[in-house]
Amino acid sequence: MHGSKDGPQYRLKFDDKIMLLNNKKFKLLKYIDECGSIMKASKKVEIPYRSSLKYIENLEKDIDATIVSTKRGGKGGGGESKLTNEGKFILKEYRKVESILKMHEDVNEIESKILDVDEKNKIAYIKLNNEKVILPLRGNFNIGDRVLVLISPEDIFIMLEPQESSVRNIFKGKITSMKLKNNLIRLNVNLGEVNFFVDVTEYAREQLNLTLGKNVFIGFKAAAISMVKI
Repeated sequence: MHGSKDGPQYRLKFDDKIMLLNNKKFKLLKYIDECGSIMKASKKVEIPYRSSLKYIENLEKDIDATIVSTKRGGKGGGGESKLTNEGKFILKEYRKVESILKMHEDVNEIESKILDVDEKNKIAYIKLNNEKVILPLRGNFNIGDRVLVLISPEDIFIMLEPQESSVRNIFKGKITSMKLKNNLIRLNVNLGEVNFFVDVTEYAREQLNLTLGKNVFIGFKAAAISMVKI
């Protein structure tokens, strides 16, 4: 994910090329697809027509492919613009990234860089608090790729002492806040470099005697993690 004046830009891979697409450019392509007109799409997105043409030109240059096909009309009009297969593919890829992020609006995020990849065991590693986090290798990821790692608060378990188990992603932290959220207790656990939200039942809170300022350990399985290249 990269910042811009028009909001965050998401890095989309197109064959061996990379393009950056933000919500404004996505909406421009979406409305071209719906309206069949760059002019109408520009008005809906509220950007100048010339800016729309420049956006399209730059995107096509990034991936070296035509994404909008335009047929000029005669004196009476009748011109039409539509997305090519490449343009429709870009919309689909952006929607996939957007849907993942929307599903995880209330999620723990770690922005990091891949340290190592184990192709044989289909896992990758990033660093958190000078320790390795094990991630599932789903898709094409390489050493050095910047990634956004997403972990749901419900997929994190909490303990008072680290336990022997198959879970290797275990980190020490301190409870800094507690509040009721959707019939669960939402804990904020400070791990030093990051804060994690952890959801537990009232029964678990009582059994573990979880209180503000208490030192705890949190853990999560690699399979519970989603990873997006940014």
